[in-house]
Amino acid sequence: MAPAWGDPKKSFEDKKFWQALERCLESMPARTARVFMMREVMDRSSKEICKDLEISATNLWVILHRARLNLRECLNVNWFGGTAR
Repeated sequence: MAPAWGDPKKSFEDKKFWQALERCLESMPARTARVFMMREVMDRSSKEICKDLEISATNLWVILHRARLNLRECLNVNWFGGTAR
């Protein structure tokens, strides 16, 4: 059973959440973490990211998908106290 994710707003205000997120990002390939940060934290457009990193839109979406899956698993273990599948 997946752990309860609780209140996302409350997690964003918790310094320990950001530390866990940072550890998770550091555990993934640098390019994957960079793409995720550019899109989700820096709120850069897909077009800008593709241009800056010289990647196709398809490649961008694949990288983002993998980053989200990786982060979900990592945060389940390191923040929400679940177990990896």
